[in-house]
Amino acid sequence: MKPIYIRIANDLIQKINEGIYSEGDMLPTEVELGAIYDVSRMTLRKALALLTEQDLLVRIKGSGTYIKKNKSAIHGVSELKGFQEEIQSQGKELTTHVELFEIIHPDAMVAERLRLQPREQVYHIERVRYINDEAEIFERTYLPLNLFPDLTVSVMSGSKYNYIRSKGININGNKQIISPELADKRLSKILNVRINHPLLKVISIGEYAQKDIFEYSINYFRLNQYSYEFYAR
Repeated sequence: MKPIYIRIANDLIQKINEGIYSEGDMLPTEVELGAIYDVSRMTLRKALALLTEQDLLVRIKGSGTYIKKNKSAIHGVSELKGFQEEIQSQGKELTTHVELFEIIHPDAMVAERLRLQPREQVYHIERVRYINDEAEIFERTYLPLNLFPDLTVSVMSGSKYNYIRSKGININGNKQIISPELADKRLSKILNVRINHPLLKVISIGEYAQKDIFEYSINYFRLNQYSYEFYAR
C-alpha cells in the first residue's frame, strides 16, 4: 500500500484534473486539509511538498498554497520585444487600459533617470495590461516630451515600442532592474490580488543612439500568465 502522503498527493492531483481545484485557486488551509484527510500536519506537508516539487503547487509564505498556473506567456529578457509583440506571438489576446496620461515636470529621480535638463517636461502614463481579459501588469512610464511631442492616449493603448520605432528611434538596449514587491492597497485592487501578495517589480530604462535614454518605466507583474526567461550567451 502506498504511504498516506502519496495517496493524499494523488487525490489532490485528481481534484485538480477534475477542476475541483482550478489553476490559480488557493487550497484550503493546512488545518482544513488535515481535517479532510484526517492526518497530522506533518503528513499533509509531505504531500504538499511533493506536489510543489512537481511544480503543481506554489506555497506563498503568509498567504497560502495555490494551484500553479501554466505561464505560457514568456518574456525573454535578452530580446528587445515589446509586450504586445510577445503576447500576440504566443497566441494570446492583449488589451491595454490607460489609467492616467499627463504632462508634468518630473521629480529629481525621474529627471536623473532620463538625463533631462532642468525644466524639461515628461509624459507620466499609467497603464494596466490584460492577458485574455485578466489584469497582469501595472505599468508607470515616463517619456521625454521633447522626443515624443505627438504622443496620445490612443498610441499608449497599443504598442509603445512600435510607436517609438515609428519616430525613427533605434532601440539599442533596455536595462532592467528586478526585485520582489508586495502588493499595497492600490496594486491589490488594480491587479486583483490580496494585499501583500508577492509581485515582480521591474524597473526598465530604455536606451537609443549613444546610450541616450528614451524611457523610464516601473512595472509590477502579477505573474499569473506571464514569466521571465533569462539567457546567458
